[in-house]
Order: sequence, then C-alpha cells, then structure tokens
Amino acid sequence: MKKNTKKAFGGSNFDLIDQNLPQIVDMDSLSSYDDEHLDRYHNHLQSEREKVLHIGSDTHPWEVEICYVQREIKIRNFRRVAHEKYVRTNPELFQESFTSFE
Repeated sequence: MKKNTKKAFGGSNFDLIDQNLPQIVDMDSLSSYDDEHLDRYHNHLQSEREKVLHIGSDTHPWEVEICYVQREIKIRNFRRVAHEKYVRTNPELFQESFTSFE
C-alpha cells in the first residue's frame, strides 16, 4: 500500500495556512522505525493533534498520520502474537536450533 503525499485538507479551511502541518512519513520509513521510535512518534502526533484541537483548527492532517502509525503498531502486535503462538506450538523446532549453538 502506498501512502499519498500531503494534499490540501478541507475545502475553504484557511486556518491550516498559519500552522505547521504534521511531517509526512512514508510507509517504508514507518516500518523501519524500532518500536520505541514508533511509540515516540505516535505520542508526538497525539500531542500535536491536541494542541491543534485546543486552538480550534482542523485536526484531520494529524489524524491521518496517527492512523498510519496505529496501523503499523497493530501489524507489529499481530505478528508478535502470531510468532509467540507458533513458537509455543512448535517448541521442538526452536529447541533444536538452540542446541546446535552449544
């Protein structure tokens, strides 16, 4: 899935002109972030969204970026759970690989 570049949000909403829009991070870059960096970026976007909401401006650009980050977090959590389940159901495969290093 390819993430689109930044486009104008809202039809006649001129208050976006005076504020800094969120940084656009492409999906490939998001997938290369380590978990800690991804979590920090998510928290940063949430914080910036709250500031924009507080001044009464359109939060849509931040919400879009937050959704992409949350999608990456969900993908990682799903993979982590699936891997743990696989390891639990196939312990003999992993036991053999650890004994070969000894």
